Amino acid sequence: MEMNLAELVGSVLEERRPENLDPAGPIVTGEGPEVEIVILPHRDLDGVSLVAWTDDRAARLEWAYVGDLSTHDDLDLGVVVERIPYDGDWRDRMRDALVAELDRPIRLRRRRGFFGGQLVECWIMAAGKERRIAALRPPKNQLEAETEMTTSLSGGPRPRFSLTPAIR
Repeated sequence: MEMNLAELVGSVLEERRPENLDPAGPIVTGEGPEVEIVILPHRDLDGVSLVAWTDDRAARLEWAYVGDLSTHDDLDLGVVVERIPYDGDWRDRMRDALVAELDRPIRLRRRRGFFGGQLVECWIMAAGKERRIAALRPPKNQLEAETEMTTSLSGGPRPRFSLTPAIR
């Protein structure tokens, strides 16, 4: 029996046990029977998520800020980091790519927003370029003067603030 995407992601998570994955776990959704989507939100970065996606063309992994699943606009704006065609044993390639993405560094950088408020931007390196995947607004009482650090889904330091994912 062939493993579907949710089972594949679940087996990788069970094996790797990423420390910074939202404790509520993966969110499985789709756009009909031919599309399966698994969302893996970071436990402290609101909706910053690794998204695994399969459809009739290929499998892919992307990083996105996911806040609302009523439409998949948040997913459409994500940064695609891997496309895996269905030739050969694509599941092994997807497993390897997923393991690598769990370890991908997410760089957090504090900056002042347009109206003077503080933002924490989340960046990844993809295809040799730095790509912003989110701009978060932590409460003022949770920000420190130096909010520049690197985290990942697999582990490492947690941010000095925590914005629990509120994906709806």
